[in-house]
Amino acid sequence: MSLVCKEGLDLLPREQCQVSTLDDPIIRCKNCGGIITRPSCQIQMDNAFSHAFANPHGHVFVIGCFEDAPGCVAASPPSSEFSWFKGYDWNVGVCNGCDIHLGWIFRSDQDKFFGLILDKLIIP
Repeated sequence: MSLVCKEGLDLLPREQCQVSTLDDPIIRCKNCGGIITRPSCQIQMDNAFSHAFANPHGHVFVIGCFEDAPGCVAASPPSSEFSWFKGYDWNVGVCNGCDIHLGWIFRSDQDKFFGLILDKLIIP
């Protein structure tokens, strides 16, 4: 068993750490080390886990799709403009620990998933 600190890579008092086992891997924010999600939350949207998209300004993002990402929170109002997934509105998603842009939260009437920028994550 190992201790994984929620707040970052620095050592924290034990009561501020979450217990994790080696068979329970986590995906962390590359900027602060905060817990974002788990590999078991990976899903396929439009028949693929990862997608490369360009925003209206020409910036290209490679994202992975996750059914849940508790460490990623909405940081914008929902929008349906330029959605990369038909039928889904999106919010900008940021790290709950350091507020760095991690990707987008996509929502439809029946579904929600996270499109996270893969090079902003530490994936085991």
